[in-house]
Amino acid sequence: MRVISVLPSATEIVCALGHGSQLVGRSSECDFPPEVQKIPIVMRPRTWDSERPSREIDARVRGARSRNESLYELDVGLLQLLAPDLLLTQDLCGVCSVTEEEVAAACEKAGVRPRVVALTPTNLGQVWATVETVGDALGERDRGRRLAHSLRERSRAGPRTGRKVAVVEWLDPPILAGLWTPDIIEAAGGDPLGPKTAEPGARTSWAELARQAPDLVVVSPCSFSVERTNRELGQSALRSEVLSVRPPLGTFVADEAHFSRPGPRLADGIELIRDLLHGDSPRGPMPVERIDLLPTTVVG
Repeated sequence: MRVISVLPSATEIVCALGHGSQLVGRSSECDFPPEVQKIPIVMRPRTWDSERPSREIDARVRGARSRNESLYELDVGLLQLLAPDLLLTQDLCGVCSVTEEEVAAACEKAGVRPRVVALTPTNLGQVWATVETVGDALGERDRGRRLAHSLRERSRAGPRTGRKVAVVEWLDPPILAGLWTPDIIEAAGGDPLGPKTAEPGARTSWAELARQAPDLVVVSPCSFSVERTNRELGQSALRSEVLSVRPPLGTFVADEAHFSRPGPRLADGIELIRDLLHGDSPRGPMPVERIDLLPTTVVG
């Protein structure tokens, strides 16, 4: 089977199910596991501005969406050449990837007719169900269910701490994470600030967040690595705004895959929050950095 995935989380699921060798095309943002970076890029952003200030990126994205413009482009010629049997996409967020409608139009133009599977989870239970969906599409029903079961076990809710947790999915303006992130926080034993489960992220300000007095703040901007987040914090007044919140359990910068990618590594996000709520050192392979202490502590 020849598989194209234009969704990073779907790419991770395919590889977790042992079918990475069947991937023949990806989006430019599909970067994990590292070996997928050798696969041809079928989808890329129309504008490469990932190093621009967050406020500029936000303004461009909002402008494009208001004009109903796609933020991405599919390489129709490469799509035709690769001739996929299965194409994995999403139909939830036009900011994250191309939509199912855009994929269908590109396939028609390329003259290819893959099976198109769109993943649209809005809560944590649905995220784990997409693992089963991808498993079914790959002909790996049993393996998909075993992986989904293990992820559900890792995300089983533990004792509640009563501590308020803010996960911030964008820097400027700050956006409190929604969709499956409140489920992540609750599974870890915290009380989420911001949107309810399945609701989109909520714009706020650092001053307003300080007024809500969270016990723990995790800054994890969508599509940003820890290094990318720190570059912006180090080059602007944002760092002082972020640190003005002063949560008693600390302010941490985390890799975006802890929260933004609806795939297997969300289980690491639960374990991260659980560790931080209990004052433990974060576990797992993804980097986490506390930014309100000197010297800086880096884990990962």
